[in-house]
Amino acid sequence: MRALSRKLSGGVKGDSSKKAATTPPPFVTLFDTLAPAESDQVLGPDAVERLCTDMQVEPDNVLLLVLAWVLDASKMGYFTREEWESGIQQLGSAGTPHALRQQLETVHAQTLRDIERLRGLHKFAHKFCREERRKNIDVQSAQVMLKMTIGPLFSEHVSNLVRFMGEKEQLAKAGVSLDEWTMMLQFCREIDSTCSNFQDDGAWPVLLDDFVEWQRSQVE
Repeated sequence: MRALSRKLSGGVKGDSSKKAATTPPPFVTLFDTLAPAESDQVLGPDAVERLCTDMQVEPDNVLLLVLAWVLDASKMGYFTREEWESGIQQLGSAGTPHALRQQLETVHAQTLRDIERLRGLHKFAHKFCREERRKNIDVQSAQVMLKMTIGPLFSEHVSNLVRFMGEKEQLAKAGVSLDEWTMMLQFCREIDSTCSNFQDDGAWPVLLDDFVEWQRSQVE
């Protein structure tokens, strides 16, 4: 009888524990408040715009890119429920737009201090901007993303790279490859703002060779 009593008691506790475990984290609840009535599986452009408004940030704010990176989002302007739930570990306590903004600001600040995380964000930005079946990203996207990802750390280099890309006609047709994009970060970290320590025979992409030649011509 006592054994049966203990078993029943344990069963009740197990049910209670199970019930508590199914309570969704605040971050998931936030998704539910943003999801449109016609679909509770995807946040589309309207819902994302609403999120931006509620967070008091513009859609082109770096925090939206950081959010997409944390969620490993596959399509710009959309977040699926599956992608959103993948961010629980980093953002699970953010149950309001204000709290989410604070969390994303923290993640961004940490990323700027950690080169491996920064490489991850920088590389993701290229993937995020690529159109279907294209390996390169267009110049305008590259300019915007470069300012977003590494502009805060290398403002002089980034400002010059943005100008250079805008003036290089061939680049407008070809776009920026992943290798060129990745090496831009390395270039900014290793080469001084005057490019005085740039080795012409180094293993840099031709695009960066051309950039250094362009920059030197600006001061002649």
